[in-house]
Amino acid sequence: MTRPVVVGIDDIEHSDSAIAAAAEEARLRGAPLWLAHAYHWLPPATVGLMPGNDSPEGAVRDAATELLARALTAVHAAHPDLDVHTFALSGQPGPCLADLAKDAALLVVGSRGRGGFAGMLLGSAALSTVVHARCPVLVVRGEPAAGPAVTRRVLVGVDVLAPTTGGNVLGFAFEEAALHGYGVLGLNAWQDPGYLYPVGLGSFPRPQLTELAGEHRRRLESLVAPWRAKHPDTSVSTQVLTGVPSRVLVDSSRLADLLVLGAQRNSDGDGVRLGGLAHAVLHHAHCPVVIVPE
Repeated sequence: MTRPVVVGIDDIEHSDSAIAAAAEEARLRGAPLWLAHAYHWLPPATVGLMPGNDSPEGAVRDAATELLARALTAVHAAHPDLDVHTFALSGQPGPCLADLAKDAALLVVGSRGRGGFAGMLLGSAALSTVVHARCPVLVVRGEPAAGPAVTRRVLVGVDVLAPTTGGNVLGFAFEEAALHGYGVLGLNAWQDPGYLYPVGLGSFPRPQLTELAGEHRRRLESLVAPWRAKHPDTSVSTQVLTGVPSRVLVDSSRLADLLVLGAQRNSDGDGVRLGGLAHAVLHHAHCPVVIVPE
């Protein structure tokens, strides 16, 4: 069975970009699309009142079902051939969505929900979903494209020294590029160690910096080479830049249609650990971001 694409919905207004992105991902994969909404409610103060259609939980559950029905209608209108299912989940969004999508090909969320506001960096529900997820998570952020993709590029951040960028991350980036007909740019950003020390010490000597940059390029090419060979029809380029990695990736995301990063799984395999770089990218990237568990 083809693994589904799951999208978390807050409401139609704030989730339209996420729903559209998820529907397109499901269409390209020939996969079913699961529309999910997680609701939570405050228990009634009256002791002994059982949940039902007349209870607070029943009212919230009915509202969630109505929301999903409207989303289903909209998706069917845009993609009549898509296999779509709906799920109303009782609980906090992050853990509920992650549990539903544990075996999914992709979990899609918007960058902010109904509790957010214009200009908000990243909503708490989206961040919680990323942290709890066991599958790749697409966070739909950045300004929506007015028309077809312009850059046609998947940007993948590659750590070459203590790699959190292994087969899972590069494999996802190349497969996603192949699905969309995009190229891949493997980017490694590293910082001159001398930058961390007092000005009096200066930066590393230029010959040593040149040597370090060359080593980064060799390692980057080595990591990308097997995937370049596996996807001969995909245009591939690599780049090594010097600077604060989070800033370099955020700036480079202006020239990409998707940015892919890896995150280490927790020791129990449930969810991932997000470092400072991933946090910065999720909050500030100019294009959608995928976090892939390694």
